[in-house]
Amino acid sequence: MSKLLRTSHVRIQRQSFSALLSTIRGPIQFIPSLSPLPFACSLSLHCSLSNHLVFLQTLPILTSRSRNFSIRAFDSDSETKNEDVSEKREGETTSSLATETESRPDNGSLSSLAEDYPTGEFEFHKITGWSGFVVKLRMLFAFPWERVRKGSVLNMVLRGQISDQLKSRFSSGLSLPQICENFVKAAYDPRISGIYLQIEPLNCGWGKVEEIRRHILNYRKSGKFIIAYVPACGEKEYYIGCSCEELYAPPSAYFALYGLTVQSSFLGGVFEKVGIEPQVQRIGKYKSAGDQLARKTMSKENCEMLTALLDNIYDNWLDKVSIAKGKKREDIDSFIDEGVYQVDRLKEDGWITDILYDDEVISMLKERLRLKKDKKLPMVDYRKYSKVRKWTLGLSGGKDQIAIIRASGSISRVKGPFSVSGSGIIGEQFIEKIRSLRDSKRYKAVVIRIDSPGGDALASDLMWREIKLLAATKPVIASMGDVAASGGYYMAMAAGTIVAENLTLTGSIGVVTGKFNLGQLYERIGFNKEIISRGKYAELTAAEQRPFRPEEAELFSKSAQNAYKQFRDKAALSRSMTVDQMEEVAQGRVWAGKDAASRGLVDAIGGLSRAVAIAKQKANIPLNRKVTLVEFSRPSPSLPEVLSGIGSSLLGVERTVKQQLQDLTSSDGVQARMDGIMFQKLEGAAFANPFFNLIKDVLSCL
Repeated sequence: MSKLLRTSHVRIQRQSFSALLSTIRGPIQFIPSLSPLPFACSLSLHCSLSNHLVFLQTLPILTSRSRNFSIRAFDSDSETKNEDVSEKREGETTSSLATETESRPDNGSLSSLAEDYPTGEFEFHKITGWSGFVVKLRMLFAFPWERVRKGSVLNMVLRGQISDQLKSRFSSGLSLPQICENFVKAAYDPRISGIYLQIEPLNCGWGKVEEIRRHILNYRKSGKFIIAYVPACGEKEYYIGCSCEELYAPPSAYFALYGLTVQSSFLGGVFEKVGIEPQVQRIGKYKSAGDQLARKTMSKENCEMLTALLDNIYDNWLDKVSIAKGKKREDIDSFIDEGVYQVDRLKEDGWITDILYDDEVISMLKERLRLKKDKKLPMVDYRKYSKVRKWTLGLSGGKDQIAIIRASGSISRVKGPFSVSGSGIIGEQFIEKIRSLRDSKRYKAVVIRIDSPGGDALASDLMWREIKLLAATKPVIASMGDVAASGGYYMAMAAGTIVAENLTLTGSIGVVTGKFNLGQLYERIGFNKEIISRGKYAELTAAEQRPFRPEEAELFSKSAQNAYKQFRDKAALSRSMTVDQMEEVAQGRVWAGKDAASRGLVDAIGGLSRAVAIAKQKANIPLNRKVTLVEFSRPSPSLPEVLSGIGSSLLGVERTVKQQLQDLTSSDGVQARMDGIMFQKLEGAAFANPFFNLIKDVLSCL
């Protein structure tokens, strides 16, 4: 019953907040929930959104600690100061980077700041002198795969899904860590003259889009050019493209800047016609998981939540684009409402730099680099440049080491028979890494990068416990990606500090449970089922051929209430809030990162770089001292991964098949999974159901 839906990020407008009072509470007794059987969901905690049931289990005792809020907790790590980077080239005018200043929240109630988190803002310092000579020497004797022709243009194509995990050499697709690292390396690499960024339709959350945009702005501080090309452009693509120095599109480009939508599907009417009665018990007025089964229309509370999330995305988009293009927010809003699709009009109104084909952009770059027309533009692609080590460019860190653990995807407790490297969070593997870090004195701090809607609740519990033990020995910082809710937020709660993007989906504290009554359906098809049982409640989840008896319904309700109180109280204890304060932000509601920060669910706003800066601060490492980041989640290529990489070039269905097989083999037990909202553009919906992806991929290959 529990399935994963991809979610998009949202951004919150700044709001005033009051400092939350720190309280100390005693331990909470953990009471396990019932195990699910066919056609029944066990009592569990969950994150609610629109389309499917989502589950999250309560977990044990958490030590209380004082938590105070700082104004600077709301500073983004690279957009808190005015950025004014100009680049001058012969024969061209000076172009400057638009100011990206974020105002701070109105925190008049705060008279003193207990915590002042560092921003982790990128500062470009050109490598010169002896260090520059060493870098040139290293490049001279670099490995063949690290050699790049001087004056080359880095060509990166952003398309489709972008993983938060590192990719091996046999893996297909894009990796966010490697994309961001390439921007940093290109800024310092004297062999790279600029970047040519081709942006195709993206299938990732707004958090990853925000991180890429941040690194583009950081790269521009080097003074090198970055040019974007968009043959098909929606809101996400333009959000990245407008942060580049120049933006080009072909005459036949498909621009669909029409706005954003969010949708919910309901099966209540379908089940009614076929004789299925979903009996759903939910706790929390925003707990909409189960609505798609039992309701025919959207609830008032769910509509309120989805509207707020959609408004946050759209408002953030308008704000950032208006700053980048130097236009009034109202003018951009009006332009979107006009439904403009003509590329000529986009050029006239300054949305793009010029109308050029790809070969014309290449010719323009050749002229800019003073190459002869018969010469080929030297270019290096994303995959090859990813092999260039930071050490070769003099970007290696210092002796102090900080470990980075990436937890991305659905959570399962053990590795299934169809699992491949990077297919999700395997609890037993994650725990093994955490324990090795706890026993090691080599690492001063740990940053856990979480990009997960949850999964198996038992696995979430076990990982939470290990993270908590690790946090008792050294600083642990949680950095959230696209989404960290339900099981994902559960993991983050064990860290000492939580850092989220403006557009991260997080929170989701609520409970849902229920079962299907298939009595009418069985009667229609002539099927009969009889049960012999011992014990008053033995048939609680086994008897799907009839509705709950009154005493069974009462037990279900009380158990759900108890499970919700356990989860809510534990969340309150972990965030040093009173139960009443946590109740206000719980009730199954999903929050944007900025909203979560103002309500005490998150400590600071920013990306991975800010999380690293906070880790340095907590570990008493001077902020100006370099550290070495050690990736503990670096994948090792396996035979299934190699074969899947080959298969992806022949038929684009292997990813969906593997995901379905993995879900089918690891979905037993209580699920701590968040099903997300499907944010769409008007020109076409992204398929949320993996089976739709499978059908689409097969048809596209015929």
